Amino acid sequence: MKKKNNFVINMLRLALPIALQQLLVSCAQLVDTAMVTRLGNITVSAVGVSSRWIFLMNLFYFGISSGSAALISQYWGAKEKSNIRKTCGAAMVFSLGVAVIFCVAMALIPEQLARVFSNEDAVVKEAAKYLRIVAFMGIFSAFNQIACTVLRATEKVNPPLFSSIAAVAINTSLNYVLINGKLGLPMLGIRGAALASLISTAVQAVILMLVMNSSKDVFKAPLKEFLSLSRDFVKKFCAVCLPVVLNEGMWAIGTNIYAMVFARQGSENYAGYTIFSSVEQVAFVFFVGVCHACSIMTGKTIGEGKESEAYKLAKRFVIMTPIVGLVTGSVLAACREPLLSLLSIETQGAFDLASRLILIYCLWLPIRNIPYTLIVGTFRAGGDTKIGIVYDCISMYLIAVPLIIYLGMFAKVEFHYLLIAMYLGEDLLKTILSLHRFRSKKWIKNLTDNKNT
Repeated sequence: MKKKNNFVINMLRLALPIALQQLLVSCAQLVDTAMVTRLGNITVSAVGVSSRWIFLMNLFYFGISSGSAALISQYWGAKEKSNIRKTCGAAMVFSLGVAVIFCVAMALIPEQLARVFSNEDAVVKEAAKYLRIVAFMGIFSAFNQIACTVLRATEKVNPPLFSSIAAVAINTSLNYVLINGKLGLPMLGIRGAALASLISTAVQAVILMLVMNSSKDVFKAPLKEFLSLSRDFVKKFCAVCLPVVLNEGMWAIGTNIYAMVFARQGSENYAGYTIFSSVEQVAFVFFVGVCHACSIMTGKTIGEGKESEAYKLAKRFVIMTPIVGLVTGSVLAACREPLLSLLSIETQGAFDLASRLILIYCLWLPIRNIPYTLIVGTFRAGGDTKIGIVYDCISMYLIAVPLIIYLGMFAKVEFHYLLIAMYLGEDLLKTILSLHRFRSKKWIKNLTDNKNT
């Protein structure tokens, strides 16, 4: 009973601040969408199109940070602080390199990027305005992603939360002022939304930098200790992180193929889907908290050399995931229409589609995040970072992507059937394969220098 109580306490201590941070970010996105919906379906679609590139960029950051977290959580359990610093330094270098590429592309060729996801000239024109401004956000986003990951993996979950509170407050205030032209400022519309995102992300980066500089533990070291990367260490870092980056990149490309098909179903349909996506992100925060807590606790326990205990810990998280899905889905399904009524949605068609998509999501939610918890939270923490590529390529590229392209571009089915097809194609086989991999225990790999096994 005591062990069970300790598990619950540790899980909540880690999961709640992470989930709350993600909730703040998702609510801010929902507020952004609410404010932009007043500008019409074209602008909402433009933000949705632009967000696909930001989403792709952030997924590369997430891939690097997720692979880094696998190393850092195990190093934390083994008390290898020097290796934590080196991992942090390597992650920053790789992430900033990705940031430069995306920033240059979004600043110089925004219309060409927007046209990948939309063939409507009005949408492309608005999206280009947004992308030119948020291009400069990439550098700050890269730093924030890695800093938050390193702090969480060393069980410092509160600084990322507090920095997000500040960023969300600034973003929401600036959105209101800049989009609508308050306090004597001009009405900037979609440009105002982009500026609000840029400024709030920069403020969060400053806060996180101050937190890390004032640390008296892991981060209290000269810069050279973070950048003293030997060839062997870089090789090890790449062996763990690059499969995760490739996994996230392949998954992101697949989801952007979905978006290309979705965006070509008309601006009203895509506006409804964009609104649904904002609501979906709010529900997803609970699974982010569970997944990150699983990663931290499992990785640390493996780093301590307690492999059988790590398996038992991870099993509890696997059981917990569908239960959280059932509760979250039930609540969201019940309040979806009152929630959508708070948004100034331009057309009834967009409102009805968003409501239907949310209901479909809620019904599938108990299944949806089982492979997410296993692949991202368990396997990666165990050092098994390659298997996710195999499972995603099979489920996404052999099943879901071809199915969506056929149904959306040739069969011309109603929009909500596309979402159903995407869920079934992605999740069913991947869930079965992931559960089989978990039971085999082949995912447990000690990555530390001082293996205690």
